[in-house]
Amino acid sequence: MAMIYRNNFIVFALSFLISGILYVSHVLLPFMFGPIIGAIICVKIFKLEVKWPFWLSELGIVLLGVQIGTTFTKNVIMDIKDNWLSIIVVSISILLIALVMALIFKKIARINTETAVLSVIPGALTQMLVMAEQDKRANLLVVSLTQTSRIIFVVVLVPFISYFFHDDSAHSAGKIAKILPLSQALNIWQMLIIAIAVFIVYLIMSILNVPTYQLLAPLIVLIVWNFSTGITFALDHWLLNIAQLIYMIRIGVQIAHLLSDLKGRLAIAITIQNIMLIFGALVMVYIIHFFDNNPINELFLGAAPGGLNQIVLVALATGADVAMITSYHIFRIFFIIFIIAPSINYFLKYRSKKNKD
Repeated sequence: MAMIYRNNFIVFALSFLISGILYVSHVLLPFMFGPIIGAIICVKIFKLEVKWPFWLSELGIVLLGVQIGTTFTKNVIMDIKDNWLSIIVVSISILLIALVMALIFKKIARINTETAVLSVIPGALTQMLVMAEQDKRANLLVVSLTQTSRIIFVVVLVPFISYFFHDDSAHSAGKIAKILPLSQALNIWQMLIIAIAVFIVYLIMSILNVPTYQLLAPLIVLIVWNFSTGITFALDHWLLNIAQLIYMIRIGVQIAHLLSDLKGRLAIAITIQNIMLIFGALVMVYIIHFFDNNPINELFLGAAPGGLNQIVLVALATGADVAMITSYHIFRIFFIIFIIAPSINYFLKYRSKKNKD
């Protein structure tokens, strides 16, 4: 146990140091890439056994959820209401692109349809893995590896593509800059009320097994807070940086272990599929941009096939509308869970029954 504590301290210290170097060097997303680089060095070069505490990474996600929630003001909610059609179109379009990618992935990787479909659907990792376990024709290893390795491509490609278009959303950055930080906007009792409320909602949603409850719990609490009190704030920069650091170390450790499994034809197929999916999303939103008033950066981050946690970090760094982008992903998550997942499940059962006949 002492060895694990030592290794965790080393990975934290190295990640903090690398993040600091990247920060003073004005590198994009220093507290996102710093922990990833630090974790990979510790696991791959130093050969350390790193078991990053689950509660620490969960705390980081909850703090990110608080930051997301602070952006959901009354004006922003009205903007989201006015953009409901865009949210639906973008979400459905990226899922259709994913299904097209499944056909390409199937041919390159030489896998069956069941495995290909479950491997490419973005935004519902748990549901896809459960269905892969239930379907005997699906290759659970390929589905798991493809879905989990997508994070490598998301954290590398999405930030740089988004940064290329980030000037389009400068107006959002201006609005965020006027909001007071947490330490100046609230007193200790107000902070305590929010913390207790987040903890209670977090427990309830975790018991109910609500998707992405780590982000949704603080988001719901902060929406209620913003509407009931009118007191808006943003997390202090140092607190947001720490949240990114303690969460992204876990992601870095996962990536470090995944790098060993990406080999041969499957690695090539996964790489092509993920790159095409991300750039397919970019082309799709570029076309939609001609019929929509939203900036390309926000449309792209709303469509990007990555986890909400990582996409939000990119949105914060590029000054995009965090609340709007969150709405895209939350809609997609529940659309996948309640519409796409049951449809795929029905399709797989139909194919299985047809093959038996």
